[in-house]
Amino acid sequence: MINKIVPFIIVLIVLASCSDAPLLIKKQTLDQNAIAACKDKPCPQVTVAYITYNGEPQVISSINEKIRLFVIASLYLGDPESQPTATTSQEAIAQFIKDYWRDTSEFPDINEFEADITVSETFRSQELATVALNQYTYAGGAHGNGSLTYINFDIETGEIITNDQLIQDKKGLAKLAEQQLRKDYELNETENLNAAIFWFESDSFNLSDNIGFEKGKMDIHYNQYDIASYADGAIDIELSIEDVAPFLKYSLKE
Repeated sequence: MINKIVPFIIVLIVLASCSDAPLLIKKQTLDQNAIAACKDKPCPQVTVAYITYNGEPQVISSINEKIRLFVIASLYLGDPESQPTATTSQEAIAQFIKDYWRDTSEFPDINEFEADITVSETFRSQELATVALNQYTYAGGAHGNGSLTYINFDIETGEIITNDQLIQDKKGLAKLAEQQLRKDYELNETENLNAAIFWFESDSFNLSDNIGFEKGKMDIHYNQYDIASYADGAIDIELSIEDVAPFLKYSLKE
């Protein structure tokens, strides 16, 4: 009887260890040179540097899909009412280049297109990880367009963490963030924020939904046009992890 039990216990141990696979990062980089046609025809500069995760399928599937869709959407220049036909990063680069060739054939004097996509993990605690999705594209016009988007996910379940799931005291965090913003822009506590460079709705501070973490800090990020003009650039409110920890539901202990 004991001889039958021992192998069964060993199998359970093996299964338990397999279900606790480490969350590993694979870095990948592609550019216009990945497209065969660019060897014979001028191509715009395209750089896509991104990560994917290796680990338990139920943990990595959601975040990897978010990353895949972000890269494809960032390079899409088609009808906003339609969906991209590309399914991979390389296909998305190829389509971006085809769109450039199409536009330059119609408008020979157009400036060269450009795309720079970067996806990286900026923070990992014992409970969550932050992925930063950066994109800048220029496809004609007065200037290019860029953005930074943060995604936080639970490293045990793979679930994407919403701000409601992340923050337990939103009012308290908003108050702390507004105080830091006023300090950064040398505004006293009674001055109207919109009298400076901002255009908050109803003349009152609103906490951005775009929140992520980097080493030792929380970044509350507003992209261009969110609360200020393009010329004023993106706005970041940076708070120390020690200061924000009491307002959060997740531990940021590394």
